[in-house]
Amino acid sequence: MATADLTTGPHEEPEARPDSSVEAESPIEAEPEVIPEPQVPPEPQVPSLGWDPSLVARPIGFGWDSEAVVVDWEGQGRADVLVTAGGGPAGRSARVFRLVSPPGERPTRYDAGTRIDGLDGLRCLCLFPSGSEGRFDLVGLSSDGLVLIRNRGTSAAPAFSDRESLDLGPDLGAGPCRVSQLVAIDWDGDRLIDLLVGLEEITDYWPDALPVEQKVGFNQLGSHPGYDRAGKWRGRAPVGKIRWLKNVGQAGSPRFELQDELVPENGTLDVDLNPAALAVSWGGGGALELMTSDRRGQVRLYRNFGGQRPPVLMEPRNLLASGKPLELPDDRTTVTAADIDGDRRVELLFGTSTGGVFAVHSGTSRDSALAPAALTQEPGELNLGGRAVVTTADLDGDGGLDLVVGDAAGRLRWFKDLGQGVQHRYGDPVVIESGGVPFRLDPGPDGRLHGPIAPRLGYACPTLADWNGNGRHDLILGGAGGEILWLKNDGSKTDPRFALPVQFVCGGAPVITPPRVRPAVAHWTESGNLDLIALDLQGFLCVYAGALTNEVAPPVPLVDVLGRLIRLDGAFGQNGRVSLWAGDWTGSGRNDILVGFARESRHLLPGLIGKVPASVELLSTVLLLENQGRNTLIPRVVTHADGRPLVIGTEGCSPSGVAGPGGGLDLVVGSDDGGLHYFRRDELRW
Repeated sequence: MATADLTTGPHEEPEARPDSSVEAESPIEAEPEVIPEPQVPPEPQVPSLGWDPSLVARPIGFGWDSEAVVVDWEGQGRADVLVTAGGGPAGRSARVFRLVSPPGERPTRYDAGTRIDGLDGLRCLCLFPSGSEGRFDLVGLSSDGLVLIRNRGTSAAPAFSDRESLDLGPDLGAGPCRVSQLVAIDWDGDRLIDLLVGLEEITDYWPDALPVEQKVGFNQLGSHPGYDRAGKWRGRAPVGKIRWLKNVGQAGSPRFELQDELVPENGTLDVDLNPAALAVSWGGGGALELMTSDRRGQVRLYRNFGGQRPPVLMEPRNLLASGKPLELPDDRTTVTAADIDGDRRVELLFGTSTGGVFAVHSGTSRDSALAPAALTQEPGELNLGGRAVVTTADLDGDGGLDLVVGDAAGRLRWFKDLGQGVQHRYGDPVVIESGGVPFRLDPGPDGRLHGPIAPRLGYACPTLADWNGNGRHDLILGGAGGEILWLKNDGSKTDPRFALPVQFVCGGAPVITPPRVRPAVAHWTESGNLDLIALDLQGFLCVYAGALTNEVAPPVPLVDVLGRLIRLDGAFGQNGRVSLWAGDWTGSGRNDILVGFARESRHLLPGLIGKVPASVELLSTVLLLENQGRNTLIPRVVTHADGRPLVIGTEGCSPSGVAGPGGGLDLVVGSDDGGLHYFRRDELRW
């Protein structure tokens, strides 16, 4: 390499010497060339998602439809909590939360939870004394019926693997019914543990002779065919009952026989659907009484005349909170009773549809109670609540990745991003209001696909978009009943305020999709306005041209390259559970569509992609529909970069493209078990 004179710039020629007779100067010896060290590219920024580090506790929760039972897990005299909840390949899984708060602290606080093997797929768990070193076994309901789950571990390390059938099917011998709760108690005083059973009798429940599978869903008008035009259920109404299973076995080897319905001295128990029954001494009085609750939420105590076994039930009285009847939420699951704070008085524990666990403490008088309070845990993995449907945007203008989450109960919550840069950190969520009151999507009768026996769950499925072009993110959401609602943002760019919801309509009639569909919003047509992308009632993917109001144009179907309609929903509108997102995922300048499926809906994918895998388990739950223009899409399955299927959630997942730190779009996927997953673009293939 040529060197330059030190007195000149690197690209200048040296000046000519004026007197050539002068002895030439010795040439200046050039310094050796310094070879720069190779530039090491900076480490790529890896986005992360988690709780804000300032949090010291979070409500207990994972999955959905949580059910709790109190147990001294390691034999240390603590009131630990064993929780089962929906989610995962087996349908349900279990975790134990160990008590870490000191005695008397409220709310009681637990560790982040540990997964327990051997309890998958079970519900209505009850502790059962074993008489062995393991200290306790468990009884619960599997899909095949009542089972005893033997504890083969030690007193300090329980372990469950063996299940023994107790020769009672899922109906416990009661005929057509649905069991809502089991509670272990020596009901008749013979020193053997019996079971109190809350159940819903459904004899002749369905209105005609068709198979049940063909009765679930909407008719051609988007209504439930099980209801008449007046909104009355065509079949026989379900009936809530409390019964008990007498233990006719022996210690360590239970065997049960179903007994008659429990009745008080003055007639029948006043119980509605989702009945729960406990035998408790509320307030520490000593004598056992029957406590009942149901879907109406109120809690009643039936006096036990003379403290007898079995109890002789007298007139009921309401449990009161602040002078009014205590009400449990209508999406609660099972209820149990135990002393969790060491005050020698029992508390009520119940789970909810979103996976939380709550406690009700006794008040200062015999029939009083405090308002329900969430049990809390040390912050662990980020959890957004059971059956979460997630949408992303910067709602408050600070550049963060904010989340709006819809849950099974139909509520909406805003998780603000409190982090910096690519470190996304979330604190306690803000309940979203509509018209000044907390929003909750009511499913109505049509949205309860299993009829009046189904709980009142709206399944809010939100997406964020500036629908009317005023520079603020509105909320557009689907739900259990198939309607699509618009919650206009009347706030500011940094402080959203949402108006009362209005329905999207087409030709004067409501736009109806299959149940639990998150619509997408994008500039799709040439109108210049945002357009609505959703499924029609038959499950075909369509675009509804928008016009800045809640009135949209008739649906135009989107097709594949062979002109075939793209069906994303199963027969009878019963599957639903599809989440759509629209944006320029491929970088073509056109808006593509990402689709999140339920696991059991993956059977639709081979017909879309034109390939039949060896097993449906080899298919992802996220699908890309690449936009070729002219309403034509190419379906492509999204996988991990190494080809493994991208499988998230059980009953559904909600994908969204988000701006990545390296340019282009990355992928965020919400899971119905409450998890949130971030994938860099280079981690994926399609």
